[in-house]
Amino acid sequence: MGFIQIYKIIKSVFFYLIFIGMKMYFKCFLVLLIILYSCSKESYENNPFLETFPFEKNINLNLPQYDNLRFSGGTVTLNNLGIKGVILFNLNEQIIAWEASCPNEFPSDCSKMEISSLQSECKCNGNKYSLATGQILNPNSEKIYPMLSYKTIRNGNSIKIYN
Repeated sequence: MGFIQIYKIIKSVFFYLIFIGMKMYFKCFLVLLIILYSCSKESYENNPFLETFPFEKNINLNLPQYDNLRFSGGTVTLNNLGIKGVILFNLNEQIIAWEASCPNEFPSDCSKMEISSLQSECKCNGNKYSLATGQILNPNSEKIYPMLSYKTIRNGNSIKIYN
């Protein structure tokens, strides 16, 4: 809807409310209109270091290479997905998928993160990230990006990982 159309609608509603003498309804309408047009969408800035490419992979938790995902806090890294791989983490029976590339570095030889208990560490800059939240644990600059997450759907012992 264009500005002129909105203006005409507001003008016609305004004159209708004045003509009827419903000042209270006009005030409510005006407040509602201000609220609707003053709300702004949150700006989300994409990570400039990591480009995502579409992929989809199904895994079967009954296979022995995924045994670590059967208990809370378990991790498995899939090297053939994402940019530098995908880290799977079991958080209270919910499987979370993270990109294995450092979120605050361009992909390079040192930018694949290493797992250390419930954290991942970037060898390029020493940043540590929580595998539960993806947030950085030791921020050392203004512009910090969290770990890049991927979507997961669990259906019994099958997990679909995709972006």
